[in-house]
Amino acid sequence: MVSVIGMIRYSVEASFAFPDRNNIKSSVFDEPYFSQRLIMFKGITLKSFAEQTCKDFVLLIYHSNKMPEDKKAIFYDIEKQYSFIHNIFIDGAKIELPKQFQKQRIMTFRIDNDDAMPINFIEKLFNIYNNNIPFYDNVAFSIPKMRKLAHVEKDMFKTNDSLFISNSMGLAYLSTEGKHVMSLGNHRLVPYHYHTMCIDGFGGLQIINGTNIANGFNKTHYKQSEPSYYTEQEIRKILQSEGYPDMDIQNIPIIKE
Repeated sequence: MVSVIGMIRYSVEASFAFPDRNNIKSSVFDEPYFSQRLIMFKGITLKSFAEQTCKDFVLLIYHSNKMPEDKKAIFYDIEKQYSFIHNIFIDGAKIELPKQFQKQRIMTFRIDNDDAMPINFIEKLFNIYNNNIPFYDNVAFSIPKMRKLAHVEKDMFKTNDSLFISNSMGLAYLSTEGKHVMSLGNHRLVPYHYHTMCIDGFGGLQIINGTNIANGFNKTHYKQSEPSYYTEQEIRKILQSEGYPDMDIQNIPIIKE
């Protein structure tokens, strides 16, 4: 049985699951939102996990049962293509681990469906799990250093890096109590309620796509550099230096500044 399990809340019913907050009738299955998000999921998220140096993991992709059948077929095909993908269709928004993935000691992590991780991310979690050090159990793990990236013109990208201990990308939890990372509550509050350890390195690439209220370059309570602009070739070199694989960044939807 795998030791590291990723959890992605792709299209479950949640308050943030509406791409247009001014129109509550819109949904994650509407166009162009669905197709744009799928492009990023395939070209960014999936590619970053397909290239992981450690293969001892699975990604559980949670969807609403209300997803139209033609769109479900897309994810069934993805599951056939990538052995580490497991689709789970649920009612409501409650996330649970299927019985076949439950075990006494388990490492779970969360990531959004348009973000990416460096190719050594799973290896780091796997090494922590295998160290079998008692004080590692029932502890949250965070890699605070993250990068934000937006596609602003045909050959121009906007980016910056930041330090954010409550970063949800790659937030992991090693449990012997039957808990998983999605059961810890608001990820921004995890360091205040659970023992949390920081891991060195780069902790994730957050795609700024203009459809999530939390996405942006605005100043917040955590440390971040001033945004800079780079060509596609320049930003690819930066991402490569930080351990990310070659991804389809040119297909990230262009957003207006």
